[in-house]
Amino acid sequence: IDAVVVIDPHGRILRVSDSVETMFGWRPGELIDQNVSVLMPEPHRSEHDGYLERYRETGRTWILGTVREFDIVRRDGSILPCELSVSRLDVPGRFGELFCGTFRDISERRRARAALARSEARFRAVFEHENQLVLLLDAEERVVDANGPTFETTGVTHEELVGEPLVDARFWSGENGNLAAVQSALERASEQGLATTRVQVDVRPSGALLSASERSTVSRSHEVSIRIVPPDVPELPYAIVEVRDITDLVAAERRESSVMRSLARLGEEAAVLSHELRSPVSSLELALKAVARQLGENERMILDDLSVRMRRLEGLMRRTLSFSRPLDLEIESVSAALCMGVALEREASALSRSGVRGTIHVENGTPRILADAPVLEDLLSNLVRNAAEAQPGGGAVRLSARPLDADHVELAVDDEGPGIPVAERESVFRVFRTSKPDGTGLGLPLVRKIAEEHGATVRLADGESGSGLRVALAWPSEVVS
Repeated sequence: IDAVVVIDPHGRILRVSDSVETMFGWRPGELIDQNVSVLMPEPHRSEHDGYLERYRETGRTWILGTVREFDIVRRDGSILPCELSVSRLDVPGRFGELFCGTFRDISERRRARAALARSEARFRAVFEHENQLVLLLDAEERVVDANGPTFETTGVTHEELVGEPLVDARFWSGENGNLAAVQSALERASEQGLATTRVQVDVRPSGALLSASERSTVSRSHEVSIRIVPPDVPELPYAIVEVRDITDLVAAERRESSVMRSLARLGEEAAVLSHELRSPVSSLELALKAVARQLGENERMILDDLSVRMRRLEGLMRRTLSFSRPLDLEIESVSAALCMGVALEREASALSRSGVRGTIHVENGTPRILADAPVLEDLLSNLVRNAAEAQPGGGAVRLSARPLDADHVELAVDDEGPGIPVAERESVFRVFRTSKPDGTGLGLPLVRKIAEEHGATVRLADGESGSGLRVALAWPSEVVS
């Protein structure tokens, strides 16, 4: 399989194996009596005779008994990478030495090596450019490598970290049972292959140039994920540890939890509050209307404004109560078109005040949907009212329904208002977030709550015309067998 070439002390080729034709492109007879340098690229071709002359004079050479990589020039001029080993032959009865060279084709090996180098370069690029901290562990749970952000974020040096057990890394905060949490995560990962935990990590600004007393250490919340590498790949690290900063997420969860606790307390009192206030508010509104008939135009305008404010107060109480308590849904098969019609009729006065025209379009073949009809009508009314308020100078609101997939219908409300920037679309679903001077911040959160309790999803997009806003709901449809 390998090519074999025998030369004399002057480099003349005496014998070759038949395999030189397959490997080098030379027929065996064509190489006999040629100088072996014919197989060599420059500068070896020009200098090879000098190598042999020095050997004949001194008897010293480094090539004998070694294996090295060497490029061979094939008959067509192309280069073939080979692994070359040269040995000296002492033939009994023959004057002088002979040298035997064995050539093994390593082109596949070299291509594999290049591919491996490219793969390692890609891995290193990903490894180093991860924003989160990434550490590799050996079977003894010691750190064998870490990416740049690990050192930049924590201020720990390479010497302080690599070779140390993960639990002894200097950036774990000593508070709140962090070390126990990390150790527990390691144990769970070794049993289950994957484990996550939340811990505190000390973050130091480029602390390598500062003394320990000068470093300002800030503890931030991080999520640690430990994944065990399958044991059938012994060349790889034992485990990959990812440490992701979730301080902002934890703060957001804490704020949301506080809001939800407040809402829960509000929900406990909302029913009583609503009952206690609704009757007096309604009575007061009727009284205002009765008094207004006895007064002049100016006083009547003041009382009309008070009446509007009372209705707004009643609406706020109703929406707050709806959001704070679980929905008691009665799901049935309903017509999307009928629910949309009710919503437009209910908000006719709001549309008229804004000069907004409302239309409904339902594609042919749209199935009925599964919903609590009155609750869905409330949801659609909310969206129609928002669309009207977004277009105080007039415009249009379009309610539509179409088949989305085998199990869902898309219900959409499109307007021609200013829309909502993409970066702010998720935040509008947070309770009490509003840009309206008299807004409550409960409208869209309530829309999402109603949708989710129906098993639907809601998303915001640009309006159908390319401007304005589209509120699209993927709503469960009735499955007809």
